[in-house]
Amino acid sequence: MNFELTEEQQLVKEAAHRFLEAELAPLDKLHGDREMTRELAVSLLKKLEPFGYVGSERVEDPITASVLWQELGRVFPSLAGIAFIAGSAARAVASWAHSEHKRLSEELLASEVIGCMAYSEPAVGSDPSAIACRAERRGDNWVINGSKLWISNGHIADVAIVTVQTDSAKGVAGLKRLIVDRRVSPFTSRDVSTIGLRAFPTSELHFDDVRVPLVNELGFGREPRSAPRQGGGSVANFNGARVLCADVSCGIAEHAIEVATRYVQERRQFGREIGRFQLVQGLIADMVMDWEAARLLTFRARATMDGPDADRCVSIAKAFATEMGVRVTSKAMECLGAMGLAEETGLERRFRDARMWIVPDGTAQIQRLIIGRAVTGLSAVRG
Repeated sequence: MNFELTEEQQLVKEAAHRFLEAELAPLDKLHGDREMTRELAVSLLKKLEPFGYVGSERVEDPITASVLWQELGRVFPSLAGIAFIAGSAARAVASWAHSEHKRLSEELLASEVIGCMAYSEPAVGSDPSAIACRAERRGDNWVINGSKLWISNGHIADVAIVTVQTDSAKGVAGLKRLIVDRRVSPFTSRDVSTIGLRAFPTSELHFDDVRVPLVNELGFGREPRSAPRQGGGSVANFNGARVLCADVSCGIAEHAIEVATRYVQERRQFGREIGRFQLVQGLIADMVMDWEAARLLTFRARATMDGPDADRCVSIAKAFATEMGVRVTSKAMECLGAMGLAEETGLERRFRDARMWIVPDGTAQIQRLIIGRAVTGLSAVRG
């Protein structure tokens, strides 16, 4: 088994690296720790068009997909999150929406408008049966009432794909996903301030008698043109988002290793570079081992995404890589000593950004329950 990138994959990595360093790294320094606006997000997403982060279908080669997301995570972690969510909403509409929404699909795929996936609620995380945001059918419309919380892109989104309960007696079977175009069916939102990824909006959405036509149900009246694992009216499959968390965490760690390595090669104490000290080399070695392990686990997760072992492999990658990101950025700060605490080095922000990826799309604890269930055949949640 060859663990090295192929020549083609390496070329993609180098091209993305050069482009992102030149075009996006300066913008990350300007905007990466500030609240995002819709207008800025559109302009940033437009810059990513050459590499298809939003508008393309899933990259055929899973390792190339990981390489691209890791490179973006290395340079601009918040933008990686924005792009992934915008792309997920765009592809959901392109694959599952009624033909009446063809123009909307084109706008989303071209990053002319921004989408979000509104699933979580104040009291709902990993248990879809508890979803309380409801939609009542009135004539030719669904009328939505309720709220959503921790919605990525929510505050800057033009369009929300909202998971709603239409018949509480049916439980999960009563859930539907509805397209809510804010320009036609207004809803309110606010950005929730968080420890990191401050340019990647995490939002609360409120729906108060918001009307959308019946035809806005994903999968309404037709078979999809393609069959993504995330069904038209079904609960979201989180594996794609979980691997994204792992990929971006690997990118953040790679950046931290680069910063720490440069510093210990140049900083001198007691007449020599501090990189010659054994304890410093131990820190660097631990960081690299952690990062390499996470990277390989993430590659495997992407390669098995459509296989029978997908849930276990994805959960292993998500839990390990996101926790690795925190460990590596923390050790990188140690390598810089007092300078590691200074905002100007950027490491303290990468540490805060890394901490954010542990929670979304199933916390590290949820991932451990999935892994445990896969290994033992026993569920810790239900008998």
